[in-house]
Amino acid sequence: MRHPQLLVYESDDKLASLLRPLAEENKWLLRQPRQMATCVRLFERGGPGVLVLRPSRDLERELDQLERLTWIHPDAAVVLIVDSEQARLGRLAWDLGVRWVLPPPHNRERLSEVVTSLMRPYQATGG
Repeated sequence: MRHPQLLVYESDDKLASLLRPLAEENKWLLRQPRQMATCVRLFERGGPGVLVLRPSRDLERELDQLERLTWIHPDAAVVLIVDSEQARLGRLAWDLGVRWVLPPPHNRERLSEVVTSLMRPYQATGG
């Protein structure tokens, strides 16, 4: 049985630090890929998972990879964290297959709840 994987793509470690206790408690594999292409490869290895994505400055490339990921792996649940200056990005994200868009100011407060909700089906079936 494969443990569900939680991928956190960000330029710093703030979201991963926030989610680490939750991942440990639930026996999820927490991974912090530094390139979106790596996220695609990790989902190709199989097993259920959630990607938490906070876009960086290379937005065009990241959105291309996000579209590829959701096309190849439609079961991959993606949570997009947007900052106030990226609020319009949320509308486009739905078209790219994102399951949740968390805008400010409460995006970090709700993140654990959203990730837990998206992981729940994987835990019930054992992966």
